[in-house]
Amino acid sequence: MAELRIKPGLLQRLREIRNIPSEEHQVRRMGVDRSTLRRVDRGATPSGAFIAALCETFDLGIGEAFEIVSTSTPQKSKHHP
Repeated sequence: MAELRIKPGLLQRLREIRNIPSEEHQVRRMGVDRSTLRRVDRGATPSGAFIAALCETFDLGIGEAFEIVSTSTPQKSKHHP
């Protein structure tokens, strides 16, 4: 199984590159809650609305902003005697 996660450090880099003074300004531009932004920044799986807002606001492709992370653990094989 896999999940989509924001690339580490992306939100901070966008604030620096785009001269966005704070998280508050960033969430206003995106139209999302600050708590959502922080959860996604810490590795929570983003909603479709968050993905669309980030990509549209900052003119990014999904692959530029997010990465696929495997969440499954390998299953142990069962040996039959």
